[in-house]
Amino acid sequence: MNLAPRTGSGPFWLEKWYIDTLMPSGDVLLVYLGWLRLLGLTMARVTAELFRADGSHQRGWAAAPTITGGEDLLRFGPARIEGRSLSWETDGLSGELRFEPRHGPVRLREPFLRSGRRQLHWTIEIPDADVEGEVRWPGGSAGVTGRGYRDRVCFDLPPWRFPIRELRWGRAVASDHAAVWVDARCVHGAVRARWEDGTVIPDDTAPPMKSKERVLLETDVVDLDGMRLGWLRPVFRRLPLNPHEVKWHSGFQLSGEDGYGVHERVVWR
Repeated sequence: MNLAPRTGSGPFWLEKWYIDTLMPSGDVLLVYLGWLRLLGLTMARVTAELFRADGSHQRGWAAAPTITGGEDLLRFGPARIEGRSLSWETDGLSGELRFEPRHGPVRLREPFLRSGRRQLHWTIEIPDADVEGEVRWPGGSAGVTGRGYRDRVCFDLPPWRFPIRELRWGRAVASDHAAVWVDARCVHGAVRARWEDGTVIPDDTAPPMKSKERVLLETDVVDLDGMRLGWLRPVFRRLPLNPHEVKWHSGFQLSGEDGYGVHERVVWR
């Protein structure tokens, strides 16, 4: 798989990788690699967050001054994807993970969204994987064993004309089963789909939830620590209709088996 950064025409471009690991303990590890270009200004960040089942939270972020890539290789500042391995270094949280995918890449729809000449592409590069590794933070460390996921989103849709008004997305695992789902409610209709155990099911939604939701994160997107927008924050709050995000950890049921997952809701206001 070619991981070289892409680019697009027009005044805006965003590309990001979202990577997570769900652990049987209830811990959730999230890693984001993202960069954007707006009117010639470019920003790139690596953000890592570990949400512990006991309510504690470790977080780190770092700028990515250089981004290069190729076949099964991405060098994203202090982060690196090489084959099935991911590593990253930040002041607050660092780690190394090894992914053993259970399924190949998938696209629920291609392109996922289109508005005139502008498009949004969403590739689920690793829909489900066994993961082992380690994370470290100032004064502590922990082993990581769980089920992992990686996707890649890129688009040149201008944020001041973004067509999605509400996005519900999630993924869950249970025994040998795994699912990813999306419900994007747009200006002109909705896009819904679900992938489960290697099969794409159009127009389907989330599997049954089996336990109380635990809030991992609730914030306006521009206020995320890893964004570090500084004096640009009011501009980014206004341009993309100030999206608000809530992310949860919950129990789910897949094919009659009890499991767990992460899901989120983003509303553009």
